[in-house]
Amino acid sequence: MKAVLEHIPTENRAAIVFREISLPNFDAPFHYHPEYELTFILKGRGIRYVGMKMEEFQEGELVFLGPNLPHCWLNSPNEDGSDVASFVVQFKGEVFEDTFFKFPEFDGLKQLFLKSGEGLVFSDENFRPKIEQLFQKDGSARIVALLALFTELQSKPKRTVLDFAPSETIDQHRFLLVFDYIIKHFREDISLEEVAEIAILSPTSFCRYFKQTTGKTLFQVILEYRLESAAQLLHISPKRINEIAFESGFEDMPYFNRSFKKWKGISPKQFRLKANREQ
Repeated sequence: MKAVLEHIPTENRAAIVFREISLPNFDAPFHYHPEYELTFILKGRGIRYVGMKMEEFQEGELVFLGPNLPHCWLNSPNEDGSDVASFVVQFKGEVFEDTFFKFPEFDGLKQLFLKSGEGLVFSDENFRPKIEQLFQKDGSARIVALLALFTELQSKPKRTVLDFAPSETIDQHRFLLVFDYIIKHFREDISLEEVAEIAILSPTSFCRYFKQTTGKTLFQVILEYRLESAAQLLHISPKRINEIAFESGFEDMPYFNRSFKKWKGISPKQFRLKANREQ
């Protein structure tokens, strides 16, 4: 799942691209682009990758990503065999930066856009009617409606996806190489030497680079990926817990149980029961 630069086509020289996506699976690779992106999950659930962060997503969530944040959504097939679906809005920063951001009345909006560089998730409200109304409009009416939505979002409860954001170009390039590999192989036995070689660093230099860049060790990140994968499977899969642990990269059940309980505060069995009650 190599992070690739995505070139976003524009239709009829449109300043903002609006796309309705309906597919058996979200199939976009781990990628990045200079445009801002607003994504609403209409149907489906799975794992969302933004930078090094891996989290479960589900329908109804609205995500606002700033430019050049590598990301992708990987979903689990719907039980009824139906397609997954999303609404996606993409645009270059100049659309708003060269117009509205010049006025002090839009300082709140400017801060929202700056914060999107860390990735923003809005999930405490039913955004579906607003998003559907937005996509039913066209031309200038659609852009005005989008501006109104962003103006509303600046005061809505939200949380950031990322807990860090690599800033230097060389770090960004190395980061993409490293996390492309981790995303593809975290369920397998990954050695420090393998990842250090991909980063073109010695193991010692890589450990220092990785900790300075992410605030975590390589194996802390791998453990988080495995735990998030297990949690998602506990939500959706009828498989036994030991099978789920193995599929997520754990070979030792006591270690899995201890790690999961430390992470979630409850055991995998309790987590599954709680998830089933909430569905």
